[in-house]
Amino acid sequence: MEKPDLVLGIDASTQSMTAVALSTENYSNAGSARIRYRDDPRLERFGLGGPSPILSPREPGEADQPACVFLAALDLLFADLGPGILSRVAAVNFSAQQHGQILVSAEGVRAIRALGESGAGTIAGTRTGGSSGRDLCGLVGPGLASDRAPIWMSSQTAVEAEEIRAALGGVEAVTAVSGSDSPLRFSGTVLRHIAKRYPDTYRLTARAHLISSFLAGVMAADPDAPIDWGNGSGMSLMNWKKRVWDAALVDAVSEGLEGGRAGLLAKLPPLAHPLAIVGRAAAYFRERYGFPEGCAIVAGSGDNPQSKVLAEGALISLGTSFVLMTEGHSPQPAANAMYDGLGRPFMFGCRTNGSLAWEALRVAGGFAADDFAAAERALACEPAGGGPGSKIRIFQPGTESFPASGVIDIGASGDFNADYAGAVDSSLGLMVLASRAFAGNVSSIAVTGGAAASRGLVGRIANFWGVPATPIGEAGAAAGAAVAAACALVPESLREEVARSARTVAARPGITAYPEEAAVRALRSPGAYLARLREAFEKASG
Repeated sequence: MEKPDLVLGIDASTQSMTAVALSTENYSNAGSARIRYRDDPRLERFGLGGPSPILSPREPGEADQPACVFLAALDLLFADLGPGILSRVAAVNFSAQQHGQILVSAEGVRAIRALGESGAGTIAGTRTGGSSGRDLCGLVGPGLASDRAPIWMSSQTAVEAEEIRAALGGVEAVTAVSGSDSPLRFSGTVLRHIAKRYPDTYRLTARAHLISSFLAGVMAADPDAPIDWGNGSGMSLMNWKKRVWDAALVDAVSEGLEGGRAGLLAKLPPLAHPLAIVGRAAAYFRERYGFPEGCAIVAGSGDNPQSKVLAEGALISLGTSFVLMTEGHSPQPAANAMYDGLGRPFMFGCRTNGSLAWEALRVAGGFAADDFAAAERALACEPAGGGPGSKIRIFQPGTESFPASGVIDIGASGDFNADYAGAVDSSLGLMVLASRAFAGNVSSIAVTGGAAASRGLVGRIANFWGVPATPIGEAGAAAGAAVAAACALVPESLREEVARSARTVAARPGITAYPEEAAVRALRSPGAYLARLREAFEKASG
């Protein structure tokens, strides 16, 4: 057999699971596949066909997805890629929506280990409907402590978030230790809420995995696969500077819970560098899909850290949520301090509503949710900021975290072009205002996500930040994970060189948009759009 010559990056996002295979010789794209949870008929049984791909909430603010959908999608992804690609893979690296977690029982621990036993993958499962009992859902699913996987959209945890802040001594104190101010959606906060509200689920939990570490553990047949520093930063449990589980944070999350600190620590996997190799492809995957016996499984990270792999400097990811990432080496107010998929520190701000808000406007205007042509026409018709004396329009249909506020809907006129462009401008403008403490001196910005294909939008980003903006490939997190996988296979001294060479090809950079002097003045000068937006936002949000 020829030596494996591909690396595979897999991103388990909110709406789909995507794979990108890159050549280890020249980093060109050797194949890709995507499984959309809502659209793929093979996943109909999970009931994610509604407007948002989450399960019906049991309480306001709850946002869960079926834990088994990630196992089913992984099987389907590998079936669609086929042995022609998978037999050539030297390393697999995962990306997954940050803060999403999967709770595994003691039975699940045993089931994951059993995936490494000879014969685990020799009985084929079904590719057309429900679980065969011999696919990942059938083998591992019964061992999950909960059939629900809480994800980053969770917002029912205000009490727990404040309990953690108070235990550490307030917002500044918890930020100094964890790198963030104990946000509602962070997985330690959500785990505390689950333990208080559903104590039987917490009692049954033997391992509290993040989605990325869970999938890496499944592929390596190791239920103790580590959580990487980047995803660990999004838990309100890890000491950001020391990169260890922090005693004070663990005490705060576990206070009053069964087993206390020791009980929670027993459920947490270890921490590791995102490029750590955690094992080799288990027998299930070698026998069923043709992975080579020596295929390395990399620790992986979250979708934002893996997207950041593709950028040297600042990056805006325009996905389900909108995320701004910049370089940084110390926690900052209004930002989250993290590590990317290469282990580099960075600062992170997340605008929760993201593309969901813009999609809602397109639908309300009589267009399809994915009608980017209508969006492009609207941006072409309206100058950035709307021009002198124009209305400030803010459309924010849900609770927002960056900057923090509730629902806001002001300035709508019934003119789709003006309203849509105004909503886009306010989203970008509020990100500029919220990020000045940690992103005030960026020299360029890379733009990823589906909306990065819009020339009008990339041009607006260049004008709002006053720096060149370059679109990069849509499958950012999967491609970033693949680049990181290539780095994991070489000595540490060569990783920076490999990352630079690989991202030049894998990021698929498009045409750079440069800031226009007049537009920048209309947005950023004293008394111009950003100043008026700040005033309107503060008035609307109280």
